[in-house]
Amino acid sequence: EKIIKNIRKLCEKTVAVFKTICYTTIERQFETAKLAEKCEAVLVVGGLNSSNTNKLYEIALKRCKNVFRLSNADDLDYSKIKNFKSVGIVSGASTPNAQTREVLLKMEENTEVKATNAMADVVAKIENESKFKKGQIVQATISQATEEGLQILLPFSKKEVALSKDELDCEQYNVDDFVDKIGETIDLLVVELKPSLKLSQKMIRTLKEEEALSSEIESGKEFSVVCTGTNKGGLVSQLGTYSVFVPAKEIRPGFVKDLTKYEGKTLRLRALEIRKTGRKEIIASQRVILQEEHDAKEAEKLAKEEEFFSAVAVGDIVEGRVERATSFGAFVSVNGFDCLAHISDLSWTGVESVKDVLEIGKYYQFKVLKVDKENKKVSIGYKQLQPQPWDLAEGKYNVDDIIHGKVVRIVPFGAFVEVEKGIDGLVHVSQISHERIETPASVLNVGDEVDAKIIALDVAAKKMNLSIKAILPEPERAPRAPKSAEGGEENRKSRFTRKANNDDELSTWSEGSISGTSIADLLANAQNNK
Repeated sequence: EKIIKNIRKLCEKTVAVFKTICYTTIERQFETAKLAEKCEAVLVVGGLNSSNTNKLYEIALKRCKNVFRLSNADDLDYSKIKNFKSVGIVSGASTPNAQTREVLLKMEENTEVKATNAMADVVAKIENESKFKKGQIVQATISQATEEGLQILLPFSKKEVALSKDELDCEQYNVDDFVDKIGETIDLLVVELKPSLKLSQKMIRTLKEEEALSSEIESGKEFSVVCTGTNKGGLVSQLGTYSVFVPAKEIRPGFVKDLTKYEGKTLRLRALEIRKTGRKEIIASQRVILQEEHDAKEAEKLAKEEEFFSAVAVGDIVEGRVERATSFGAFVSVNGFDCLAHISDLSWTGVESVKDVLEIGKYYQFKVLKVDKENKKVSIGYKQLQPQPWDLAEGKYNVDDIIHGKVVRIVPFGAFVEVEKGIDGLVHVSQISHERIETPASVLNVGDEVDAKIIALDVAAKKMNLSIKAILPEPERAPRAPKSAEGGEENRKSRFTRKANNDDELSTWSEGSISGTSIADLLANAQNNK
């Protein structure tokens, strides 16, 4: 009546209300009236708040004095109806058949049940259908213990049912342990109905553990499953009695093109939704876990970088672990931050490979050379903490020492000889040979190995002068012919005449030459001309 009143109040248009009931309810009321007239007692089964069932109760009560209102089989007190020869059972139109079936089965244990009219269909279904539902927990009585397992009696059943020892909740089955338990009751789970009834005790514990786990999963706990297959929408798996589905977009951040590559792999999941009624299913995501871990790592990385750059400065001496080598240098982890040690900063003498100086995985001391906080780059050097070759030259090399080296460069005024890595000595063109030479390249080539004497050394200035000719024997000079008295004056005049006429002739003089003018002659002539 309240609903009708509200409809008329809210609707602007005229609303016609027809107070009718469905044909099933009308038929059920008619059957109840007929049944109540024939029976000594009537059981009315249905929800206590069901208006249809309460109406049946009123109809039956007008025609029979002994009418009992039951919401389910637990409300049936057999002692109140055992003396009646005929008892009718009716149920509301909305009452599930299973609810009525339980009442009939409970009565069946004590007396013969006969159904009439509409109830005949219910009885027929009871005879053809199983008395149990899959997933139902029933209480059974142990009637016998054998080597194969137990024989049990189920509610509303007069036949014994076998329970395999493999389905008992015990570490090891011992028949003697269960002989003493005959007559006791145990809870069993209905696992299968067809082709035959299958019961299990250990599955109850599994289900309880599973339900406890599902509650934790529902509250956000991470769980793991192995992917067993795929469909068009994502990945599928199983967790106990729950099917697990991971939508493709929830596998990882980004698009997943090939779903099959996840088959057989362990998935780390968090539930998005859990469906516990009907087909039990968990819809889950691995992406949220991976994304959270990525975000946490990034946040941690940023915090470490901020801490690192606030503490590091150019000139600092730091310790780092060599993580990886490249053609241009080594990446070194210093307090968790990657710094670059360029290959040119590894050794004073130069190296071709990082591995010539540093070993991957080992710790070394480095000097901070450059800090770029904006671009998050730090340059470090290894050689800056190592002694230079010239720092070790004091006492190692002395004037008049003979060294062995390699010609590394040739210049117009001489040649540079590598004494050792990082130390080069200069051989001036005048110190290459006793003979006069036009250019150093006419005598030496880059790569030639030579011996030379140290003729000058300045460690502070990093300079070393060498002489090759100092360790070479001087060439033998041819003796000059004696000068005659008569021709002496004329010869001297002719020589000075040539000098006066052609000054360029002196440029061809070379020390030790047997065909050129000697220094003694030049000096004697200069003295006579005064």
